[in-house]
Amino acid sequence: METTKKLAKSTLAIIVFSLIGKLFGLVRESLIAAKFGATIQSDAFVASQNATAIISALITTAIATTFIPGLQKAESELGSNQKLHFTNNMLSIVSIISIIAIFLGIIFAPSLSLLFAPKSNPELYNLVVELVELGMPVIIFSAIVGVFTGFLQFSGKFAAVGAIAIPLNLIYIIYLSFFTSRGGIHGLTIASVIGVFAQVLFLLPDSFKSGYRPQLVLDFKDKYVLSSLLLAGPVFISTAVNDVNIIVNKSLAMRMAEGSTFILNNANKLNTMILGIFITAITAIVFPTMTRAFSSDNMIQGKRVMNASVKSVLFLTVPATIGMIILARPIVDIVFFHGKYTLQNAIDTTATLRCYTLALISISVSNVLNRVYYSLSDTKTPFYVGLVNVLINVGLNLLVAHRFGTRGLAASVSIATTIAVLISFVLLRRKIGNLGTKSYIKALIKTLIASLAMGAVALTYFPLESLLLAYVTSNTSIKLVKLLVLLFVVSIAVLVYAICLYLLGVREIRDIVAIVKRKLKKNK
Repeated sequence: METTKKLAKSTLAIIVFSLIGKLFGLVRESLIAAKFGATIQSDAFVASQNATAIISALITTAIATTFIPGLQKAESELGSNQKLHFTNNMLSIVSIISIIAIFLGIIFAPSLSLLFAPKSNPELYNLVVELVELGMPVIIFSAIVGVFTGFLQFSGKFAAVGAIAIPLNLIYIIYLSFFTSRGGIHGLTIASVIGVFAQVLFLLPDSFKSGYRPQLVLDFKDKYVLSSLLLAGPVFISTAVNDVNIIVNKSLAMRMAEGSTFILNNANKLNTMILGIFITAITAIVFPTMTRAFSSDNMIQGKRVMNASVKSVLFLTVPATIGMIILARPIVDIVFFHGKYTLQNAIDTTATLRCYTLALISISVSNVLNRVYYSLSDTKTPFYVGLVNVLINVGLNLLVAHRFGTRGLAASVSIATTIAVLISFVLLRRKIGNLGTKSYIKALIKTLIASLAMGAVALTYFPLESLLLAYVTSNTSIKLVKLLVLLFVVSIAVLVYAICLYLLGVREIRDIVAIVKRKLKKNK
């Protein structure tokens, strides 16, 4: 069983590498905004990426989610030698499925594009079709990444998985910096495919160190692989149901003002940055641990891991939500407001981001709860909860989108996700009994108090910005001042937040302080 020290190091490694990857991702999005602006080209690129991502996510998420429980079962019943056979067999099968999906995707690209681009705008629609066809090979590389991700997580190797965004974003940045004038938006789509292929190459060294060796295995009768694929079915459908939200949102955005899809996408990318850095680390670490606990009928240990995970999520997302709402405008200005990205684009992105941010807590908690269900080999409940989420979201979108634009689309997601996570909690309690709800409420109250104190500090950004900007004139200097002030204020705000949690008696913070004190004493 993993020691606390090992888990802490793994979590820290994922957070650090994810942070680097997300920073590269911000550079990527900033360059796309500067090179293409909120135009038909950028709208078409976002639409085509969503079209190919839906297919690849259906396969990748389903396989990666059920890979660990399947491998755990195979190893516990047949021994560690089964690990290699299972992985290679899974790689072969998902590769075949992916190749079929690529051919079908290219053949039906015009129909798939209709979900994201109206045919009444021929220029936009035709461009989306071209980019969808060009980007389809990404499916097979994404599926392979999904298998190796599960393999490494099961092996306790989390650093490479946490850093997976780095090679992808580096390919994007190189293309946008040097080749945009030649390749345009079509070249950017090719770069997206090469970027995911680079992720496969990036995961290979750690996979080999963890014992992976390529073997030609193709056994459709393997009961463990079949069991994983059967479990993947509901996850596949659940992912598809959730992707209806994306389809509806982007489809409605396409019918709004030019650039609305790009604005919606940019706001969502900023919102999910916290998910990608911290919440991914938590779920990646706890999923194998919960799977081992629940598969051995150790319900108490499984609940403990879940309890710690949910509280960790609250400690991270509550202050992030308040901070994002307060500092949305300077963040958007620093990342996007330059080149062809106009002032109105920045204003719209800020408003949309604030509406999306309201879903940050519920999306993060939902990710943890879904992992609990998957650890219990229950893939049906997340599907039903996801279906409720979609129905509420689509209904709200149809009611408010035409009145509130991208803000209404983002707010609908936030409301629907919050209702869905509450339903998920109730159903999980019925399934496994007491969840320690009182401890969650106590953690939430303490976190809110500390977050409000942090928010008061964050508000000092605006007078500081006004004071310092009075002495600069060039655009480069203005952006640099905004960035430095933002980093300074955020650093102080985080420190105040941590101090408040310590004073409020939060055990996790006090444990960290105790560990630091012990290490300082040893070094003396």
